[in-house]
Amino acid sequence: MYSFRRYYLDKLLDKHSDLISGKVLDVGGKKKGKRGAFDINSLNVDVIYLNSDQDTNPDLLASAENIPSGDKEFDTVIMTELLEYVTNFEQVMKEVHRVTKNKTNIIISIPFLHPIHGDYWLDRIRLTEQGIKDLSLKFGFNIKIIEPMGSVGAVIYDILRICFGYAGKSKFKSLFLFILYLSRVLFMFLDKVSKDQKSFINTGYFVVLSK
Repeated sequence: MYSFRRYYLDKLLDKHSDLISGKVLDVGGKKKGKRGAFDINSLNVDVIYLNSDQDTNPDLLASAENIPSGDKEFDTVIMTELLEYVTNFEQVMKEVHRVTKNKTNIIISIPFLHPIHGDYWLDRIRLTEQGIKDLSLKFGFNIKIIEPMGSVGAVIYDILRICFGYAGKSKFKSLFLFILYLSRVLFMFLDKVSKDQKSFINTGYFVVLSK
């Protein structure tokens, strides 16, 4: 059962798929074991996957802090659900700036009001909108889009999903998750009526930068 966060991420990737072109570096992307419904392979692009987990079958088995490629090599960089995991996200931004061509689009998503991930020993940071702006401008990127992902309904739903999911120990866990899934339409309605609160209450941000 997907989170609302993943639902909104898929929608935004599809909405802005026209910004993905040429030679694409998917930092932290998974060639094997993909998550979500968005399929980058449906686009006419050359995708290079970089991941430090060899089980994902990456093209480049490496850390995002040290990308093994030449300068100005990529036309697009995707870093969805990655920055919360890295130990030195400023070094990652430096590397992304190094390996991208001028006028490159850098597509990022990062959580804000979202529970710690199941791989909690790797989950490190959350950023506000202002934090994203500060980090982006510090390393010479232009901000094209910063869009909050979801509002009150999405935040509450995803908290309950984690509570009854991998963080829960109740023998009724499956029942709770089933009831929660059936209630998705109510949380979606709450999200719509609370959309004016997205600037303050959201699951995270979808960001598009350029050099």
